[in-house]
Amino acid sequence: MFFANGDHAVTYQQNEVIDPAVLKRLKNAFDTSAHEYLTEIITTENTLTFMYEPIKVMESHDTIEPCGLVIEEAQGFLVEKGFLK
Repeated sequence: MFFANGDHAVTYQQNEVIDPAVLKRLKNAFDTSAHEYLTEIITTENTLTFMYEPIKVMESHDTIEPCGLVIEEAQGFLVEKGFLK
C-alpha cells in the first residue's frame, strides 16, 4: 500500500517483513538508477519511503497535488525491479 507521508515523502508499506537482502538490492538499484522526481529511498523492515521535492513536481505538471505522480514513479521503480507485480 502506498500513501503520502508528509510533504516530501511517499511510503510503500506491507505487513510482512521485507527480507534484508531485498532491501539492500532495492537500495543499490535506487542509487544506481536515474529518477525523474525521486531523490532518496529510506527503508525499514516493513516500509520503503521515497523522498522527493514537491515544488519540482508541482511546477513540472502545473498541479498542487504532486503525490500521485510520485507514487506512480515509485511504483514503476518497484515493478521494474521485480518487487511488485
